[in-house]
Amino acid sequence: MDKLNNNSALSHVREAGLLADSLLREMETEELAIDRYLMKAMRLARLLKDIDAQKWLKYEMSGFPEKFVFSELGTCLKYAELGGRVTADGKYWPSSLPEIEAYIFTNKNSLSNSESTMKEFPAVKNFVEANATKDVLNHQAIAIANVKNAYVKNVKLFSSLKSAIHSYATDCFIAIELGDFAQGIFEEAREEVEKFIRAKSPESAEKLLAITSRLKEGNGESCSAALTSCRRLLMDIADAVFPAQDEEWLDNKGNGRKVQKDQYKNRIIAFVEKSKMSSSSESIIISDVEHLAARLDAVYEKSCKGVHDVVNISETRLTVISTYLLIAEVARVS
Repeated sequence: MDKLNNNSALSHVREAGLLADSLLREMETEELAIDRYLMKAMRLARLLKDIDAQKWLKYEMSGFPEKFVFSELGTCLKYAELGGRVTADGKYWPSSLPEIEAYIFTNKNSLSNSESTMKEFPAVKNFVEANATKDVLNHQAIAIANVKNAYVKNVKLFSSLKSAIHSYATDCFIAIELGDFAQGIFEEAREEVEKFIRAKSPESAEKLLAITSRLKEGNGESCSAALTSCRRLLMDIADAVFPAQDEEWLDNKGNGRKVQKDQYKNRIIAFVEKSKMSSSSESIIISDVEHLAARLDAVYEKSCKGVHDVVNISETRLTVISTYLLIAEVARVS
């Protein structure tokens, strides 16, 4: 069931990527009614489960209510501000985008008709007619000027709001592309880790399953347990690449390091130093080992004291990913 859910989520993300690309191409190459773009953007938001965007786009489609608090838009407030929907002093335009588009159409037709009328105005025959004609023409000119001002204002606002939708679609597309790229990198690392574990430390496979199982639970205790499993996994990896010994290991700086059973960090560092890789790569991996071990050891010590609610699910995921990537580096140089 979990696999089916994961596949469904991936399918939605892929569909969202195609939809974002399609929306961007249409907005950049075609001149369609704004509701077409809004409907596509709303579907994009639904596919990505973007609640803030769904709310924002719904108001762009139907109009904003009186005394609306724009902070309710959350992460999409920036698009409302970018489009000029809300000003710095808190004022805002309540009309929906389709309404603004209709205003532009009406303004344009009104201008066209008024200008035609002005051109066709009959010639005057006497002084009285001339004064009357002048008054009419002045009123007509003022009316045309007002329509022009309204037209320019609406066109400017409409273009800005349309640009905000384009920016949202662009941000979604980039995020999906970046996510696919990052996922591809992690999948490659995961495959290297699993291959390495099967060859060097098959008993560690159970710990990988334990980590996955605990992550799905997502509460404080299960997160702590997942990170404890990460620590045990690294101890297994240390056993595979640099078995424990009583004698101290002299590192590249001539400092003695304990490499007994519990010193998994030192044993992995000793293995890295023995591999004779470039000094820059070695420094990076050793730094990663020390940082990750410090995090895992801190969680382990608190778990031993019965304190479990020390990490959240986001921190746990990042630490698990760091564990995978570190093991992938070990596998690469082994």
